[in-house]
Amino acid sequence: MYGIPAALSLAAIGAAYSTGALSVYQMGYLAASLCCIGGITGLASQSTARVGNALGLIGISTGVVTALASLNFGGPLLTQALALLTFGGAAGLVLGKRVAVTELPQTVAAFHALVGLAAVATSLGSYWGHDPAHTVETLHKIAAYLGTLIGGITFTGSIAAFIKLAAIKFTFELPMKQYLNKPLGILNALALAAIISSDSTSLGSALLVYSALSSFALGWNITNSIGAADMPVAITVLNSYSGWALCAEGFMLANPMLTIVGSLIGSSGAILSYIMCKAMNRSLENVIFGSWTTGAVKAKTAEHREHIETNPEQVAELLINSKNVVIVPGYGMAVAQAQYAIAELTKNLIEQGIKVRFAIHPVAGRMPGQMNVLLA
Repeated sequence: MYGIPAALSLAAIGAAYSTGALSVYQMGYLAASLCCIGGITGLASQSTARVGNALGLIGISTGVVTALASLNFGGPLLTQALALLTFGGAAGLVLGKRVAVTELPQTVAAFHALVGLAAVATSLGSYWGHDPAHTVETLHKIAAYLGTLIGGITFTGSIAAFIKLAAIKFTFELPMKQYLNKPLGILNALALAAIISSDSTSLGSALLVYSALSSFALGWNITNSIGAADMPVAITVLNSYSGWALCAEGFMLANPMLTIVGSLIGSSGAILSYIMCKAMNRSLENVIFGSWTTGAVKAKTAEHREHIETNPEQVAELLINSKNVVIVPGYGMAVAQAQYAIAELTKNLIEQGIKVRFAIHPVAGRMPGQMNVLLA
């Protein structure tokens, strides 16, 4: 007689506990997302770049811990996950200490390649992990296909960018490369429509494999067609791709953090790409589709001016007698490691009551935010 109410009470307690745990996980995802948003915002200025870096680290760490806790891994699987995290963290620490500031662009490209490969593997694994007896939801199909497609383009495209930025002498051209991009894009659109309309898991698997292989070809072909001098824009485009791949995974795995952070990275990367294309007189459409053309150059009337030579003493006198000083740093400052001299000069000028500001070109440092981090 007393057993039924007791059982109901235990069930209610269990349900309440599950709801409470789910709320905690959602709060963890929200906190991680807000930290990542704050991290990207902080990188927009020299004065907040260090805080932005710290917030980014906190956001990613919180997200990883929350994801592991929400999956309720068993002992063996949890041990495997922690071992992989330890290995990856140690590798990242070693690479981070060895990479010079001037090598940051190619390092970021290499990390984007890992993000793309992870998106492909996750999308394929999530689709193949479904019970064959149950129909895969339409949203899951779309997210898995887009995650595979965008992730594959990001993977091989980032490898091509890394090779160019690192000045590695390696060339590989796909046959008839100038005719590949549009047909592959059209076939992928048709394959996406086919996987949505079909309930066959075997057909879906075949289409996903096609998506992975064709996206590998697309990513390499598109990025390999871009000159090394134009890689800064290519990096931001690939960064945007990795964000949209992450966003697709968020819908596929019903993970709000992946959706928020992925859309944040994707949109910010797209905005940066547009700003950098405008600064370099390039067309964003040509960047995305790998067909680069010389932008229209406005006709300028010839203007003859007399050049004025100077020396360090005269420059110092000009600086001391100035009220406002604007310093325009570039990639050369990073190569010469002159940021310390610039910092000392800035400090001395401020002590003299002179207002010092920095004007950074969108492509300075060959990577958005790099110059802000360097000056911080």
